[in-house]
Amino acid sequence: MIQEFREIIGAQSYSTFLRVLKEIGSNARTHRISVVIAALLRFALTKVPPDYEDGTLAQALVTLDEDPYPAAEESEEYELVFDLIDELCREAGMSNLRESARGTPYSIAENTIAEYIAWYNMPWEDY
Repeated sequence: MIQEFREIIGAQSYSTFLRVLKEIGSNARTHRISVVIAALLRFALTKVPPDYEDGTLAQALVTLDEDPYPAAEESEEYELVFDLIDELCREAGMSNLRESARGTPYSIAENTIAEYIAWYNMPWEDY
C-alpha cells in the first residue's frame, strides 16, 4: 500500500510528509493529526492518474471523494485507505489504534477518513 501511495505522490513528497509526521510525534492529538493526514490524502487525490485501475488505492481515494457512503459502510475502498493510514502511522512511529481516557478504542485512520470525506463540508452554507 505504501509503495502505491509513494508512486502517486512521488518519492520526495512522501519522504517530506513522513518526516513531518515523525516530527509531530507519537503524542500528537488524534483530532489534529487526522487533519494533517487527510490533507495529504487530498494532495494525493490531485496526483491520481486518470487511468487508475479498479481495486487500487487510487480508485479508493477517488471513490471516497466522490461518494462518502462507502466510508460509512466500511467498504473495500475504506479498508484500503484505512490500511494505508495504519502503515503511515507505523512508519512515522505512532500508533493508529488508540484509547480514550475512558477506555474507548478509536483510531487515527477512522478520524482521518472522516476528515477526508468531509473536507469540503461547510454546514453553515446550507442555510
